[in-house]
Amino acid sequence: MKIGLLHFRVGETDGVSLEMDKWKVVLERLGHEVIYIAGELNELAGVEIPSLSMKNETNLWIHTNGFEKPSTDEKNFIRTFEEYVEQIYTELEESVPPIDLLVVNNVLSLGFNLAAAVAVTRYAKRKRIKLLGHHHDFYWERERYSKPQSKFVQEILSNYFPPKGDNIFHITINTLAKRELLQRKAIESTVVPNVFDFDQPAWVIDDYNRDLREKLSVGEDDLVILHGTRIVERKAIEMAMDFVEEFKKVEDRTVHFVVAGFAEKESLGYYERLLKKAQQMSFKTHFAHQMVRQSRYLDDRKYYSLWDMYAIADAVTYTSLLEGWGNQLIEAVFARKPLVVFEYPVYKSDIASLGFDFISLSDRATYNEEKALYEVENVLLEKAASELKMLLSNKRLLQEKVQHNFEIGKKYLSLQSLQEKVKEVLIKAASS
Repeated sequence: MKIGLLHFRVGETDGVSLEMDKWKVVLERLGHEVIYIAGELNELAGVEIPSLSMKNETNLWIHTNGFEKPSTDEKNFIRTFEEYVEQIYTELEESVPPIDLLVVNNVLSLGFNLAAAVAVTRYAKRKRIKLLGHHHDFYWERERYSKPQSKFVQEILSNYFPPKGDNIFHITINTLAKRELLQRKAIESTVVPNVFDFDQPAWVIDDYNRDLREKLSVGEDDLVILHGTRIVERKAIEMAMDFVEEFKKVEDRTVHFVVAGFAEKESLGYYERLLKKAQQMSFKTHFAHQMVRQSRYLDDRKYYSLWDMYAIADAVTYTSLLEGWGNQLIEAVFARKPLVVFEYPVYKSDIASLGFDFISLSDRATYNEEKALYEVENVLLEKAASELKMLLSNKRLLQEKVQHNFEIGKKYLSLQSLQEKVKEVLIKAASS
């Protein structure tokens, strides 16, 4: 089959972009021809649909008027909306070659671009293309989509997020989402968890990244604790910073905290709060997103991959309050790094039972209204800090734990396991 993988963007370090890469690999292994279709390709080959860009001004206007504060009457809003739907549809029609299956990532579930969901659904129906909705996140999981400003917006969410149809098959990435989708929309779905390529070469210090510590002003004997996620509120990076502060109290060596992800546009206020918090901590925080790309890249300057960041890290923090699955968690497992994790709901429902051995910050966090940041009880931070100190001081035990986690990850969350699930999904989708 000829299969299109569609999203707002590809080639970034966000979870959806990374997961699309893995799907492309396994689909091609199964003998299919695969193309990316996205608003932003970021140096990758594929079909660019400019109107699907996350920076599209019309969508941002619709988003503001639809969920925040209307600046126009409903008649004008609907007219602008329909014109934008037609624009997306026309670009799809003019640019996308004939395909048999369209795998739509988050466009039919998140609510970020209401018009895109309508346009893509119409396009697939009129062209008689099978749709596979790959739902990483749903609009009801995000506060920003909780207050539709009109009945029209409510109807779009009801009818297109996700849509129903004989040509549509649905994928969720965890059992909580599967259950919620069935309860809210009476839509059945198949769970396909996020995975990782456990057969690739290990991420190590080599000639390319050997200068990375120096670029970050990290000493040879210093410790690096990595936080690999994007900078958005639900990642609760401030809790990781509080953990590092406690860890520094029990660790004699200099400790550096490296945040590798970029700040989303809607989270710039949160980023500013983190910058302010970083200035108050006793360790150095490096916001390194300007140095990081999806893969190594030399242009007018040298860029490093996210994997290079793992290579120089001594430990990893993962303090998300909410995740569809947890890409950076699996990456830390592959990188054989000790992981400090906050037990978010999907971790508890789908991941903990696999048998990983992580350092836990529990599942309890409180929101500090004055600081507009989340906090974990100090006693839990102290306990976790002591555990990491003990682990890093005992090389044999450290090796045993990270290898144990690696073997579990390879068994349950590998590309091979994804390939088997995708094969089953394609058979079901073909018969739906």
